[in-house]
Amino acid sequence: MRRLLRSIALLLTGLAIGLLASCSGSPLAGKPYDPAAPRFPTTAGDNLNERRIEIPAGLDAPYNILMVAFLREQQADVDTWLDTAREIAADHANVEYYELPTVRNGGPLFKMFLDGGMRSGIPAFAARERTITLYLDTQKFRDLAGIDGQDRIWVGLVDREGKVYWSIRGRADEAKRQELKDVVRRIASPDAP
Repeated sequence: MRRLLRSIALLLTGLAIGLLASCSGSPLAGKPYDPAAPRFPTTAGDNLNERRIEIPAGLDAPYNILMVAFLREQQADVDTWLDTAREIAADHANVEYYELPTVRNGGPLFKMFLDGGMRSGIPAFAARERTITLYLDTQKFRDLAGIDGQDRIWVGLVDREGKVYWSIRGRADEAKRQELKDVVRRIASPDAP
């Protein structure tokens, strides 16, 4: 009986170690930040519909508005951009938008808890499809992206190769919204060069 219990304990320990190893967070790569040629780091994450997405290469459109938040309370700042992002995506078939909550990797149980909580709070399939949580070394991510601190959200227009055409920090206002619309019109319109 003891031998059986010991075998079960070893099996459960092995499964737990395997689970922890398989959920080590989002991969992260990129060249050091160059302000003359900004690039979005290469990473991956699961959206709230549990679809794995390579970022930026696996995003659904050639051009993507990415709204990166680092703290839970920054969701209100992301929300100030959503109507504009929806409008731009509706007007331009080659533009999509995503929310990227970016948090320090806390392991598989933390990921399961956080994703489950967000999933239950976002009932719309389309909104869950556009929300990709990144579990990674947030300092390294910010260093590669050229984001100075996590006190404000980062919003950028990025292509699938990681080129950043435009970026700004913080809440939307009319001037920032118009600036984004102008950049999208210039690069993503059918008559753009």
